[in-house]
Amino acid sequence: MLKRKNILADVVYDPEPQTIEHTGLRALYDYWDGRRSGGGLPGRQDLDPLDIPALLPHLMLIDVVAPESLRFRLVGTALVGRWGRDTTGLSAEHGYPGGDWEQILSDYRYVIGERRPCLRHNAVSDSQGNRHAHQRLVLPLARDGKSVDMILAAAFWFDAG
Repeated sequence: MLKRKNILADVVYDPEPQTIEHTGLRALYDYWDGRRSGGGLPGRQDLDPLDIPALLPHLMLIDVVAPESLRFRLVGTALVGRWGRDTTGLSAEHGYPGGDWEQILSDYRYVIGERRPCLRHNAVSDSQGNRHAHQRLVLPLARDGKSVDMILAAAFWFDAG
């Protein structure tokens, strides 16, 4: 786990791979990028969880039901542990435990509309209300290679000590 002293929120739209600090998120970006073909986006069908077992506890798959309607399809065990509940099956708006939903929604809107990744550093609360710095990567998926119908995301926390 990396140590990050500054807990200020910042966002990078369409990050360059080398700007992704956390090795797990960089591995996820590289995996996602490697599944792209002909300039299109990878779809859920292009991903194999057996290829990235160490990342699974930190992953989220979010269905894009409509541009403003998102639903958690899968929430990894590390996220469930941090959040204090399993939000699988819930709408993202009602399942997301943080108080910064509008900020998160703007990231999702960007990923859906621009079909590009989003990287965010910020602090979120755990199930006990303690705030911890973390880094989250949000990646677009498209069954047809063009229209984003799912979001692949992962979050890793930095050592708060």
